[in-house]
Amino acid sequence: MPEGRGRDRLEQLRRIKLIEALDLNEDQAVRLSVREKEFRKSERALFDKRQDLLKELRTLVESKADDNTLRNQLERIDEIDAQISHEKHKYLLSLNDFLSMQQIAKIILFEQHFRKEVRRLLEKAGRPPHP
Repeated sequence: MPEGRGRDRLEQLRRIKLIEALDLNEDQAVRLSVREKEFRKSERALFDKRQDLLKELRTLVESKADDNTLRNQLERIDEIDAQISHEKHKYLLSLNDFLSMQQIAKIILFEQHFRKEVRRLLEKAGRPPHP
């Protein structure tokens, strides 16, 4: 996602649209926002760690490191990817204390659609989307 104020505004829009899509009451909306904020903080830390590992990988490639060293670095990246996936799964299932499974499934579909729309709008505006 883009950095700075634009990212914050986009995140606010996403949250509002998600609350509308799920038709949440005020209590549910607050609980989801709090839980999501905690999740996003830990997710950001994992993504930052992944970025650091990718920088290290680039350095290893540029220095023509041996296959074993590269394999180890790739395994470390894979472990972080698995951890990111596991944490997202755990977060989504943790919402079942105040959301139905139907609503949780809608979150997944909403996230996919929202990302696709943002990417489409960025491409339309002539900016390359952030991977």
